[in-house]
Amino acid sequence: MEKTQQENFRNRRANFARRTVDTHAAFFLPHLRPGMALLDLGCGPGSITVGLAGAVAPGPTTGIDLDPGLPDGEHDITLVTGDVHELPFPDASFDAIFASALLQHVPDPLAVLREARRVARPGAVIGVGDADWDGELLYPKGPVIERSYDVMRKLRSNSDPYVGKRLRSLLAEAGFERCEGYARVGHHGTAEEVAGIGTFTASTLGYPATVEKAVAEGWATAGEMAEFQEAWRAWSADPGAFVARFWCEAVGWAPAG
Repeated sequence: MEKTQQENFRNRRANFARRTVDTHAAFFLPHLRPGMALLDLGCGPGSITVGLAGAVAPGPTTGIDLDPGLPDGEHDITLVTGDVHELPFPDASFDAIFASALLQHVPDPLAVLREARRVARPGAVIGVGDADWDGELLYPKGPVIERSYDVMRKLRSNSDPYVGKRLRSLLAEAGFERCEGYARVGHHGTAEEVAGIGTFTASTLGYPATVEKAVAEGWATAGEMAEFQEAWRAWSADPGAFVARFWCEAVGWAPAG
């Protein structure tokens, strides 16, 4: 079990580490300038953080996460282990704040953005990007994969995988102004791309804590959870497999004074 857990964690981490400033923060780069103090909320393995740091250097960059990390190499970035609901920073500490694929995983996205507003300096810019499960095209999609989605939705009952469409509204409610929202479609239609999606989804469904919760809640049996994993692995090997998903983004500014 321990070996399987470690393998699933590595698969998930490897998927996040493929994300870069160009793939997930291009919308935010035009608002950055050298000398800014930048905070990356939910920085994960830091693959986006290093690109953001390059855009604001020589300004300081800080990444916070429950399990923060950085790619191999020399990086002048401060990592903080902490909860984004209670940021361990003084008021008005940062000129730029960023969060990618964070809000879909937290129980209270608005509370996180209100904390971001607290640590934002007057005139600071914030950029957030996240998924929205309402927009997806997937082929092929048989009954086992359909059933796996039902379980995955229940597993996310304490978070919001449909948060993407709300990003602009959440920023405004948190106290940011001049908020703008955008959307784009991410598509995966090569053997390597669909293999990554299928492996990541299978590993998520195979994570021991995930299986235990689904079984304990009566959402699926252990056998069904194993069947879900096999279905996603088979999907990733299908020569015609394709998926397209909405990715939503928003920017806003703290009031200037």
